[in-house]
Amino acid sequence: MLQQFIRPWCTSLRNIRDNEEKDSAFRGICMMIGVNPGGVVQDFIFFCDAVASWVSPKDDLRDMFYKILHGFKDQVGEENWQQFSEQFPPQLKERLSACYGV
Repeated sequence: MLQQFIRPWCTSLRNIRDNEEKDSAFRGICMMIGVNPGGVVQDFIFFCDAVASWVSPKDDLRDMFYKILHGFKDQVGEENWQQFSEQFPPQLKERLSACYGV
């Protein structure tokens, strides 16, 4: 079911300022991605954008983001990641690079 709601979920949550509810929601979605990574592949750019919307996630949540982002990058390979990330708006690309090294 993840692939059916990940895009609208990410689009909605990216507009919410950092708070406990957002933290809890992202922890849940990260766990779902961990169980079903294939469910986010089609809309991974939306997940990246939602992750980048965080100003200051707690360290353990930042680690979850880091593992998902790097896991995806490792899975597709450097060349495919470069092609994929070329679709990102410049601000998103810069933020993910600065915060997560991808």
